[in-house]
Formats: sequence, C-alpha cells, structure tokens
Amino acid sequence: MEKNVEMSKNAQFRAIQPSPSILSFVEDNLLGRRRPIELRRAGYNIELSAPLDNIPFSTSSERERIEENIFRNKLEFFAAAKVSSSFPAPDLPEIAFAGRSNVGKSSMLNALTRQWGVVRTSDKPGLTQTINFFKLGTKLCLVDLPGYGFAYAKEEVKDAWEELVKEYVSTRVSLKRVCLLIDTKWGVKPRDHELISLMERSQTKYQVVLTKTDTVFPIDVARRAMQIEESLKANNSLVQPVMMVSSKSGAGIRSLRTVLSKIARFAKV
Repeated sequence: MEKNVEMSKNAQFRAIQPSPSILSFVEDNLLGRRRPIELRRAGYNIELSAPLDNIPFSTSSERERIEENIFRNKLEFFAAAKVSSSFPAPDLPEIAFAGRSNVGKSSMLNALTRQWGVVRTSDKPGLTQTINFFKLGTKLCLVDLPGYGFAYAKEEVKDAWEELVKEYVSTRVSLKRVCLLIDTKWGVKPRDHELISLMERSQTKYQVVLTKTDTVFPIDVARRAMQIEESLKANNSLVQPVMMVSSKSGAGIRSLRTVLSKIARFAKV
C-alpha cells in the first residue's frame, strides 16, 4: 500500500503542467541537470566553477564582475547568537536564509557573494548551531539560520535551535525577508510547513528558493516550482515568484542577486 501511495504521488507530480513563465525561466537560466556541451553552446566558460554565474559569451577568461554592486562588498561575519539576548542591534536590513539541514544555506551565501569559505559548509547536516550574522558592506546583513529536521545533536539542543529560529523569524524588526530554501528533489516537508505557518501568523515576508536544481531534470525543476506556487498561492506573506538556483552550477544565482539587491535598496530599518 505504501508503495502504491508513493507511485501515486510520483504520478501526480509528473502530471503537473508548469506555466509558460516558469518554463521560460528554467530555460533562460539553464536550470536543471545539463550537459557541459549545452553550457558551452550557450556561451559559458565551463572551466570556471559555477560557470552559469557569469555573463554569456564573455571574452574574458576570468569571471565577469558581479553585476549588483551590493554583492561586491566583502562578506564579514560579525555576530553569532544561541539565545535571543545575543542578537546584535537591528541597525541594518536583514535577509535570512532558512531551511532544513543540508538544504544548502551556507553554500547559497557563499555563491551569492562569491566568497567561498566565509560561511562554513559541511557534508555533515546540522553543523550550524547558532544564528550567524554577516554584514555585506554598510547596507545589508545576511543571516544564516540553523537548519531544522536533521542534525547531529541531542534532541533538546535541536529543540532549542528551532525555538530560537522561530523567535527570530517572528519578532526581529529588521528582518525584511526570509529566503526559505527547499531542496528541489524533495519539495516542501512538514517542518517547512511549520515555519511557513509561523511566518504567516507573524506576517513575516518570505520567498521560496529551490536549491540543488542541478540534481534533477529541467522539467522537474519547473514542476516543483509550479507545485509550490499553486499550494501556497493563498498565503498572504509569500513573495512570488518561486526562485530557482544551483550553487554548484551557478544557475539562477544572478537572478536571485537581482531580487535581493532590491530589498537592500528600498528597505528601511
């Protein structure tokens, strides 16, 4: 019976018809699993890491500069909090990155700023045990939240992390948006829904960002985005559209930078 239910879910997923706008975004950004020859034909230098985070048909052998000025600033760690009393003063607009353990939050921060190594990544899920604050110049703060759902820690420690995340998300006055990272392959899980419900109740603006898009076929990236947009379309605090990225290939990173830089330009604390 469980096998039949799973097959039914897969059949329902395959039956999803993505909208033309989602399909166009997937193709324009070369999202999904792609062959190197596709990237080369599209004008990208596949010798670079994250080759799609670049300007196509660039004549330079080096990566072109980041197009959004704010993301050219040095990313600097300046605070970590295990309790809310340790939160730094809310002097800058904040964009927080939330999601299940191993969804790729730290990799996302590194990819957005091209400053690999500033935010520590690990193959061991649940390594981020504090809320970590990073300044991006003098205009914006990026916040790495502890992952939830799976972590190498005792249950009471994990419970404390999750309560801390909930308090931050629902009460932080300088928080302008939460990027809710969802693994493209697995979609929205019950713990994600818990955080979504909390953000709806506290009227916290959030935007879904699909990660690890390079692990599935392009049509499945589009199906997942469509599935999430449809399931959450009645939510008042959700910011559309669903963004789609791969920190590994660089796909969609430039589009996400554009969206987030607008927050920095117009947000006031």
